Amino acid sequence: MGEHWVHSLILTCRFTAGFFLPSVSFFLKFLMELSSTQIEEFEERGFLFFPELLKSQEVKLLTDHLEGLYSRTGPEVVREKKGDGIRLVYGTHEFCEPYGRLSVLPRLLQPVRQLLRSEVYIHQSRLNPKHGFSGGAWNWHQDFGTWHREDGMPEPKCVMTAVLLHESGPVNSPLLLIPGSHRIGMTNEVKPEEGATGYMVMEIDENQVSDLAERHGIEAIIGKPGGVAYIHCNLVHGSAPNISPWPRAILYINYNSVENQPIGGNDRAWFHNNPNREALLAQQNPDLE
Repeated sequence: MGEHWVHSLILTCRFTAGFFLPSVSFFLKFLMELSSTQIEEFEERGFLFFPELLKSQEVKLLTDHLEGLYSRTGPEVVREKKGDGIRLVYGTHEFCEPYGRLSVLPRLLQPVRQLLRSEVYIHQSRLNPKHGFSGGAWNWHQDFGTWHREDGMPEPKCVMTAVLLHESGPVNSPLLLIPGSHRIGMTNEVKPEEGATGYMVMEIDENQVSDLAERHGIEAIIGKPGGVAYIHCNLVHGSAPNISPWPRAILYINYNSVENQPIGGNDRAWFHNNPNREALLAQQNPDLE
């Protein structure tokens, strides 16, 4: 039984024949379990997208803190190459309390455990604002390539969760994915992204991207605030510059299996390669509010 079908059923049938049914949140706490079909789809295509995983009140709680995050001046903040716009804010789960609670929200965390078949910890979290008129491009890359080369992460047993904080449409630089591209494994046809971003992106060779796109196509994550994509860490992805007036912020919480801890030391800052690798415990409250 699909979680979204149950969600709709509860909304229309909360009071039936004089009986009170528990809240949507109560059901979501226990029903946000991926089906075997969904797990197979993730393994085949490299991602799953749930368009309404977070409620509007929960998204507002997160977006209310955006300006405070953008005003930070520490090394965890990376600015765009052109202008003074914010490109990335790392480590949000550590210094912004609602973002920390989101990272252990049962309905967000449980699918990751299922996909990785293990307990997990946060390897890295980062906020990508993509401000209107200034949000820069991310060339085609695989995140695992960076984590393997820079941090010594042994295997691609890591799941990226992409939480939409603004509406992501065709015109404001949506996240682009090449379905099934994770099955090629980690590509060695890469070069470091030019310019210092604090995050060493390994750009994939254009010829290889062209070949993958011809075979698998390209899909965009289009959705309203509160949508969440679960993405295999070897899936080839990227995004164009945001030349629209509208922002497109995505929060990435990248969960790694506790059985897949990096072995290359911890030379990078804590907000790049989290040294706290204890298994996460889901919070008891099924809601973010």
